[in-house]
Amino acid sequence: MSDLRIYVASLSDYNNSILHGRWIDADQDVQAINDEIAEMLKESPAAQKYGDVAEEYAIHDYDGFGDFNLGEYESLEKITSIAKALDEFPSCVVAWFFRECSHMEFDEIVDTIREKSITTIEDQWGNETDALAEYLFDQIEESGDLPEQYKNHQMAIAKSMAHDAVCGGEYNILYEGGGKYHIFEVL
Repeated sequence: MSDLRIYVASLSDYNNSILHGRWIDADQDVQAINDEIAEMLKESPAAQKYGDVAEEYAIHDYDGFGDFNLGEYESLEKITSIAKALDEFPSCVVAWFFRECSHMEFDEIVDTIREKSITTIEDQWGNETDALAEYLFDQIEESGDLPEQYKNHQMAIAKSMAHDAVCGGEYNILYEGGGKYHIFEVL
């Protein structure tokens, strides 16, 4: 069973005061989800009792989608794209990109997350500038370009660079909580 699920309900049953639906794994392809929905609708108690055809459904609940605020009539394409992205990235990151890149196709958004992600800084209890300074400190150290006389001041240099970068909008920095920051290239 998947950690990402949607609860799909038959509207014919719902309109007849009957609760009928099922939890469906969201991290499968759209056709597989459609097949499970069709199977659930075929088993409709209202359709069997009243002779109606159960054709309409709504998504009444989401499980494992974290920071997303999804509605009853979201497209299955969007749901499966989100599920694919949530397999790789934290929900706050995926939600941020889906909000900021809403003009893009869903699969393009997932590719953009991969392309723009730089790093995650953990256990940083300061602010976004401190998190970026930690990242830049490591970059300065790895480059080996800092003259020996400035090595004792490497963190001060990194903090100054981070301050300038944050003020200049050079990075997108997302705070997840618990001292965890996600750093991205600017969109």
